[in-house]
Amino acid sequence: MATSLFSTKEEAQAWLRSIMGPPKRILFDEEHDRVWLMLKMAEPVRETNNQHSICVEYNLGGKMYNVHYFPGEKPFIEEYLDDDS
Repeated sequence: MATSLFSTKEEAQAWLRSIMGPPKRILFDEEHDRVWLMLKMAEPVRETNNQHSICVEYNLGGKMYNVHYFPGEKPFIEEYLDDDS
């Protein structure tokens, strides 16, 4: 008989978020280009470099974005989503 680690769905979701962080989505095409233009004019909140890639975090009008740079590739943008998304 299997036992559950969590007694409610909310407990499971809170635990998952503590491990995975907030939900995100990757921007594509025209949306990517529009947000990219705005981010290039904004000041970053934080920057990390793990020697394989660079990640720059931005706060744009209360919405958080991560821009990931890999050598030889176009940067990709992740948008942080609300918990309800």
